Amino acid sequence: MKIITILIIPLIVVAYGCDSRDIQQSAHEAAPKQESSHSAQVHPSDISFASDRVKIDDTLTIHYQQVGSGDTTIIFIPGWMMSAEVFEHQLAHFEGSIEYRVLAYDPRGQGRSSKPVEGHTYQQHARDLARLIDKLGLQSVVLAGWSYGVTEQLAYVNQFGTEKIKAMIMIDTGPKVSGATRDQWVWYLNDDSDGYARSFTEGIIEDRNNVIRRFSKWMLEDPSPENVEWVSEIANQTSSSVAAITNATGFYLDYSEDLKALDGKTPLLYVVREEMKDVADQWIKANTPHATVVYMGKHMMFWERPDEFNSVVDEFLKDFGGS
Repeated sequence: MKIITILIIPLIVVAYGCDSRDIQQSAHEAAPKQESSHSAQVHPSDISFASDRVKIDDTLTIHYQQVGSGDTTIIFIPGWMMSAEVFEHQLAHFEGSIEYRVLAYDPRGQGRSSKPVEGHTYQQHARDLARLIDKLGLQSVVLAGWSYGVTEQLAYVNQFGTEKIKAMIMIDTGPKVSGATRDQWVWYLNDDSDGYARSFTEGIIEDRNNVIRRFSKWMLEDPSPENVEWVSEIANQTSSSVAAITNATGFYLDYSEDLKALDGKTPLLYVVREEMKDVADQWIKANTPHATVVYMGKHMMFWERPDEFNSVVDEFLKDFGGS
């Protein structure tokens, strides 16, 4: 396994399952102040990326943004309640590329895609992704999921295999959503004894604004009011009921065997937040030893540390001849 660690920052490791009233807030307050690279840059969303929509069926139209051209397409998949907007730095990085077509899309119920009543499981999201790939005529794809977007890309592999998949990039989530203990690299405990799963199912319905703002702060290395507001505005494009359903149904998913089967056959890159290094490293070394793994920043490291993140992606693509 190839391990790269860049720009490590001191953080207090706090379990996923902290009380929903103070989601890892103490960890940030105790850490040295870090300046977000995002706040020092011109906001890439001020640049107009090509935007389009694809009709999947009579109930669903998917919105996506894209840049670049090439035989290989990198598809960025956002996480829970998020949209293509969070990948603005990656789109800006690949703009004008003649080697890669790069797109980011809004899953059903999120962002500017349709808001149908049904279909809010990650298994169905994967079927939507398969239809999107088919509709766009893509034959060579690098899937790059973030958070629950990793669950979505693994659900795709589970249902459709890897015939069209050239490589996999997995950003800060393992293949299993819940487990008996935290050392299994999971988001939730099976018995939800810490109430963490409940806070993102019942909580998002009963106390929506507070849950969104706390979660936005937790994801960010620099939880400035401006950054928290920007992330919260994206989350507010998803209804509470859709958010609760996707989280509740995702709780049961485990794609460990699907991911392990890719080791040594499909190039794998993990980018994981620094505080999860010990837990993630144990799983990755034991189950996908041929993968490349990088640790940096916090949950939205690709947005706050775009130069570091994009250089890791460039190197990964170069290593396996992605171009």
